[in-house]
Amino acid sequence: MVGRSILPVSLAFLLVLSLASASVAQTAKKPQQLKLAVSTATPHNTPLWVAKDKKIFDKYGVDVQMIFVMGGALVSQMLAAGEIQIAANAPAALLSLIANGEKIVMFLGISNTSPFALITQPNIKNAVELKGKRLGTARFGGSSHVSALIALDYLKLDPKRDNIILLQTGLDPERMAALEQKALDAAMLQRLATKIMLGKGYTQLLNLNQAKIPYQNTVLAARRDYMANHAAAFDGFTRAVVEGYAYVFNKDNKQSVKEILAKNLRLPNPDAAEDFYLEALEELDRKPYPTVAGTRTVIKYVAEQNPKVASIKAEDIIDSSWLKKLEDDGFFNKVYGGKL
Repeated sequence: MVGRSILPVSLAFLLVLSLASASVAQTAKKPQQLKLAVSTATPHNTPLWVAKDKKIFDKYGVDVQMIFVMGGALVSQMLAAGEIQIAANAPAALLSLIANGEKIVMFLGISNTSPFALITQPNIKNAVELKGKRLGTARFGGSSHVSALIALDYLKLDPKRDNIILLQTGLDPERMAALEQKALDAAMLQRLATKIMLGKGYTQLLNLNQAKIPYQNTVLAARRDYMANHAAAFDGFTRAVVEGYAYVFNKDNKQSVKEILAKNLRLPNPDAAEDFYLEALEELDRKPYPTVAGTRTVIKYVAEQNPKVASIKAEDIIDSSWLKKLEDDGFFNKVYGGKL
């Protein structure tokens, strides 16, 4: 037909092949999606929030969907069921599942020390005076509960022998209110709550962070098989989180970090995030390896509630290879500018 242009068969084939290749390339570049669940809104999560807010995850080819789930036990169950790929959780909430055969490993230590202090009524000045009293924690088996057991042991107290009643009384605000209403004689509180209560004349019997008691407070955990089958995604994810740490520790980024904290902690303005910013700097590690000693401490106290946990070896549930690879590659020095 006059006026119609016909492509040679060979050229048409090459054009189709080119379009198909472009489509494949676009598909190959699609970021790997990872669902990450956190169970508490805490400054320890700051590097994760930074990596998300500053699009550092995108930079390393991972599409991280962060969700908040109330309760570490539920987060752990979601991880075991494959509903999420990564859990930011207390090891205490993972151990029973691991003891029952779940192949879950901890690959990054978000918080390698207990953030809790044992705060008592103003009239309680020493450990002996805590005997026969009521001590408030959050959920049994969680970080505040395990921290309470550690604190009592450190003070040479035993809940059964010394008739100390442990009560589940909600999060910090609820425990603070219970102290003021004298419904509790003592409570485990985190940094800001501790600061407020000390300002009101309450007593600090023990600060677990200052006491340098080995304790693995919060970790990033995943199923071993999923990590092995998605190695590139987990390598990118780990790099992004470490770069998030470096961003937090760079003092030039203080205002930006405070803005991110204010947004995620739902504070009225960045100025209200000052204490949380200082808490992050104080309690985060520049090289966030999970610690064997701290994990052994958690195993010891959780095993008192669930004897099956006693058979777990800390070395078997920690996988430091992802961070070790980054360190061997010089990645830590790169993102910190050699200031480690």
